[in-house]
Amino acid sequence: MAGATDATASPGAIRETYEEFAVGDATVGMIADPENGNAWIQSTVVERVIQ
Repeated sequence: MAGATDATASPGAIRETYEEFAVGDATVGMIADPENGNAWIQSTVVERVIQ
């Protein structure tokens, strides 16, 4: 499952993309900012994803 918000909706609006990847028996979700490659979130769980 993958989804995205409209990054051009309005000034000051929250913009992000969300993608899910199957990694073995787990599903990993990735949240990204399409306009800021240095944006980050913090998690207590880490999974290596090879694209």
